Amino acid sequence: MGFFSNLFGGHRSSTTTTTVDRPFRIANPTIGFLNLQGSSGTALAAADQRVLSPLFKASHASTDMVPNCEVLFLYCTLDAQGKILGNANSIRDLIKNAGAYVAVVASENSPDSYIKAMRTRNDWHANIALVIDRKADKLALFFRHWFEAMFKGRSMLMVWVELAPQIPGQDHPDAPGTIMAAEAGHVTFGG
Repeated sequence: MGFFSNLFGGHRSSTTTTTVDRPFRIANPTIGFLNLQGSSGTALAAADQRVLSPLFKASHASTDMVPNCEVLFLYCTLDAQGKILGNANSIRDLIKNAGAYVAVVASENSPDSYIKAMRTRNDWHANIALVIDRKADKLALFFRHWFEAMFKGRSMLMVWVELAPQIPGQDHPDAPGTIMAAEAGHVTFGG
């Protein structure tokens, strides 16, 4: 189970528990791509946009301002303390500023940096995929399959378990190496 805050009139309200039978539904999600890596993130962001943007009603890209979106792809480099190089915000703060309930740090960082980056929480609940190994073009294709299933009403977490079971030591050749922080619980797309 996870928790999310309902949106009423654009303001956050009461916290609700999500379940596989009662997921948080995002009717018409938009996707955003925030590249904070400069030229090293440009090709990654462009490749992911080409594959993923056609699935969504709108797509926004930026290299400085956080796009307003329900699904955020973030390209950043973390230092040894888990801080984003060249940006004062934390991963969680950027996700909250976007209004995203699903986020993917789509650039490769070390597990230790991610652990440090995720220690401090805020009041925003999102499911966050943290990429350790993109496995080249497999990242965008993996998330395309994932989002297509969510648009069919399937719970994000149930699809995740099918596409990338989190079994220590097991490699999934068609899935990127990731860590999932499932803090919003069951989320799906569509009305």
